[in-house]
Amino acid sequence: MRYLLFFFLPSVLYSQTENQVLDPDLCSVQLYLSGAPLSQPIVNLQTSPNVLVLEFDHIGDQLKDYKYTLTHCNSDWQPSELDDNEYIDGFTEDRITSVENSTNTLTQYTHYALGLPNRNMRWVRSGNYLLKVFDTDDEDELVLVRRFMVVEPLWRIEAELVRTAQVDKLDTHHELDFTVVPKSVRISMPQNDVKAFVLQNGRWDNALGPLKPFITRGDNLVFDYQDQIIFPAGKEFRYFDIRSFDFRGEFVKGIVDKPTYFEVTLRPDDSRYDRPVIFRPDADGRFVIDNQNANQTLLQCDYATVLFSIKQNLPLDDSDVYVFGELSDWQLKPEFKMQYDQTAQVYWCDTWLKQGHYDYQYVVVDRKTGKPDLDGFEGNWYATGNQYTILVYFRPFGARYDRLMGAVTLNSSKK
Repeated sequence: MRYLLFFFLPSVLYSQTENQVLDPDLCSVQLYLSGAPLSQPIVNLQTSPNVLVLEFDHIGDQLKDYKYTLTHCNSDWQPSELDDNEYIDGFTEDRITSVENSTNTLTQYTHYALGLPNRNMRWVRSGNYLLKVFDTDDEDELVLVRRFMVVEPLWRIEAELVRTAQVDKLDTHHELDFTVVPKSVRISMPQNDVKAFVLQNGRWDNALGPLKPFITRGDNLVFDYQDQIIFPAGKEFRYFDIRSFDFRGEFVKGIVDKPTYFEVTLRPDDSRYDRPVIFRPDADGRFVIDNQNANQTLLQCDYATVLFSIKQNLPLDDSDVYVFGELSDWQLKPEFKMQYDQTAQVYWCDTWLKQGHYDYQYVVVDRKTGKPDLDGFEGNWYATGNQYTILVYFRPFGARYDRLMGAVTLNSSKK
């Protein structure tokens, strides 16, 4: 039995190639596995059928012409050394041809959809990818970027959630240990050739990595960093239901129809930092576009300005408050930044959303560090259900790109 000790502390991943929406008229962007709108964009290299679906709306009555390309990236989301024809079989760029207009909606929009891989474009390498969409009517201006991963699931990942040994985090954090069982590939220098990342609820903004194997046991690679692969647990996400504008869904206070849109006011929220935990199912921060109106299709889903508010006696010093979740791309976007109303004693913001079911939370952001923190309004509790995804990459000496050899997702509520 052979042991290799290699100490490596995980760090938060920062990348210059994030999910982006660069045209303010593009809304309701989703990228998911076909038939599973709450899924993460992780697809197997060769399994069929295994299709990713991109959907988005362009607000207004103008018909746009969009094309798309794929960029292969290494595990740090920087472009790899591969040429286009080394990771793409087919065209290296193509047009989005699935285009439909909204019907019977106050807000006019055009809906665009794309399935990948398709007969014109297929990937042939595993790894990280950027899906980029360009507006051909505007000198091929980049308008949309979405990340996804292609995995060749040759390696097995055995993972478990454990209670941390840190007393001050025992009731507030989740810790993971995992072992990688490599198959079909010879690994000469695991501490140099293998790296892993751990995502919480599909987020890359707080991902831990790159992690290198802590030790090896035979051929197995052990990632058992005591008190290091650890995340604040948060609490179950808040949510609201605007699948219908004919009646008030859960946590909706009021609905008003304007000439060209709807106006939705959510019930004012309270801080949950020091309140008992309420166990209820959530979508781990995601959203689904849907409606509950009889005989209506998704092209009849309308848009609304949605007013969020949370009670707070005094404004916070040197901090800002944001609405946060997949609805904000897990980013601190200006349209989700809240203002303080001294008279009403609330933080509030309103933003543009499509009919559906949405998860969200409130984060407090220190103006010096710029980091979102749940401690202000949400708090953390170890029994919270979160999804944790482990991605394991392999790049032997002399290789030109990072292969994604395994991916697994586990839920902390099913430990």
